[in-house]
Amino acid sequence: MFDIVYLGQRFFRFIKRYPRTFTIVGFLLIFGIGIWVGREVQFGKIPDYFKSYTDPERSDETKQVLPGIVHRQILDDGVLTNILSVAPDAVDIRPYRALSAGIGTESLPSIAQRHKAPIAINGGFFEMGGTFRGESVGALKIDGEWMSEPEQGRGVIGFRTVDGKIETYIDRIALQHEIVLPDGTTLKIDGINRGRLRNELVLYRPHFHSVTLTMADGVEVVVRNDKVVDIHDGHGSSRIPADGYILSANGKKRGLMLKYIDLGDSVEIRETVIPERVGNSNLWKGFTHVIGGGPLLLRHGVISTKEAYKREGFDASFHSFGHPRTAVGKKADGTLLFVTITAAKPGVRRGVTLQQLAKLFAEWGATDATNLDGGYSSMMIIRNQVVSFKRTQRDRSRSDDKSKPAVPKKQPEKNVKPPPSKKQPDKDAKSSLSKKQPENKSESASPDKQEPQKATPERNPKTARGNRRVRPMPMFQGRSISDAILIFPRGSAASK
Repeated sequence: MFDIVYLGQRFFRFIKRYPRTFTIVGFLLIFGIGIWVGREVQFGKIPDYFKSYTDPERSDETKQVLPGIVHRQILDDGVLTNILSVAPDAVDIRPYRALSAGIGTESLPSIAQRHKAPIAINGGFFEMGGTFRGESVGALKIDGEWMSEPEQGRGVIGFRTVDGKIETYIDRIALQHEIVLPDGTTLKIDGINRGRLRNELVLYRPHFHSVTLTMADGVEVVVRNDKVVDIHDGHGSSRIPADGYILSANGKKRGLMLKYIDLGDSVEIRETVIPERVGNSNLWKGFTHVIGGGPLLLRHGVISTKEAYKREGFDASFHSFGHPRTAVGKKADGTLLFVTITAAKPGVRRGVTLQQLAKLFAEWGATDATNLDGGYSSMMIIRNQVVSFKRTQRDRSRSDDKSKPAVPKKQPEKNVKPPPSKKQPDKDAKSSLSKKQPENKSESASPDKQEPQKATPERNPKTARGNRRVRPMPMFQGRSISDAILIFPRGSAASK
């Protein structure tokens, strides 16, 4: 065990003995820390952050966006709250993945425009970096197929259409996924469309990627039409068949796969949803779309406690500090409430605690509600306009200026005359040549041997690389996200 007092004495003795070395090392250390802080901390946003607390503007506007959809926007104390009230019989709701793949990120405006959705809101949590950047962290089910398993029994929301009406359910769930072999043996599936950890069996479907992106330390079983068609042992990143899937395992699970699975075997995937509310397992099987977030905010009108937040894996820095939030809730009559709470000025990080958010949902008449991904991902779009910040006149003018293509200024025309023809030489050209070369009259008298005067070429205003026009990026796109909830009018072609 180290003697801290002794080490301290040696440290100060070193400073006294080598003061210059210590000064240089200390300066470099402080310089490096300064560079890191300068990159991580947005000092330019600090004045905007304090100004948001003293913003005197107050407003509360309500308007109907589409039949059955009402938008209310509240600006108070520099915080902007958007509440979208949606009638369940007037819309179609479904989640979409960024780039229509299992990994990768995309901005919310891009997702909404690509699917022609009039209303969009950001979805659940996701991996922020690495090879699997954009992989959903939490439950995600689209069109009846699981794209990501639930995380730590966190809160989720499910959507399905019953008799032309959106039916919604909010709960904490877990997913039991397993492979059933011909002899009745079952193997637990640990994950879906994500990075494979030690001693895990992961299921990869075609919408994840073209290949599994795994290391060559396991076995990968290729399944097509519920039949094992190939087994790759010690070969990573296998190609995923378009009409099947791949079971990838390493460690102990690799040994079990090689022991129980052979070529030509029939396999079956069995899934069981385990909700926190007893007796609702069969109910969750019928939900077409499920998107996860967490933690759960309201259940039957009762606000969740901080201990419940911790059980879902959220610490005090997440639930007890004010952050930008995105959440969804429902009323007793089935009306849905989609909510974002952000700073009025883009780039400023302000919001509410989860307890405050739950109380707001209770005030708005919600009986159940769950939190989704927040922070800089929080965004709501209505008719191609981002409403989760308050655009000032200055922001509009800057955005308009950037959206206009750059028009090059016209250069003043120079007195350049066209080159003379050989059959009809220009008289001015002959006179200029005769003035420049008065001593050689024989050459000046023969116009056929004269070189035409070259015109100065105008500067090409276009850019290089194929003369492509530079397309300006729209302002305030927000952080790129992994999935989103899109809302369409009932019966629209884009919702089908």
